[in-house]
Amino acid sequence: MTETPTETVPELQQALKDATENRTDEGFLQDDVTNVLNAFLNSSVYVASSEDPEGDKGTNLLMVQDDDGNALPVLFTTPEAAGEHKEQAPHVVETNGIILVQSLKDVGVVLDPMSDHQFLIPAEQMGSMRSFVEERLAESETPQQD
Repeated sequence: MTETPTETVPELQQALKDATENRTDEGFLQDDVTNVLNAFLNSSVYVASSEDPEGDKGTNLLMVQDDDGNALPVLFTTPEAAGEHKEQAPHVVETNGIILVQSLKDVGVVLDPMSDHQFLIPAEQMGSMRSFVEERLAESETPQQD
């Protein structure tokens, strides 16, 4: 057996692979979508940038267009996958799903584009996750009363 052991695969990438494996003609199973979204919020993700994030211009994310012509940031589950695009975007930046959900407004994202387990998180879903994260952060900042 030549398959990589599950424990060496990042949680988000494994969730994407599982969702792809279980996909039906009708699309992804709801439980798999939930697993992917939870893993995205709780995992490191990598962005490829054409600009040095430490420079004056900051991060300039690698983007693709969806079928409607909307620009979508491209995110990767491993730094190696992000590094495969070094010709267009030579800088790889590690961040996490929560930070991206909070900072990317009115835009969807593509996880591991051009892979067998590519996954689109639409703008509407990113907005729902942003609301969820903001609610949880507000709850955690509210003083507990005895």
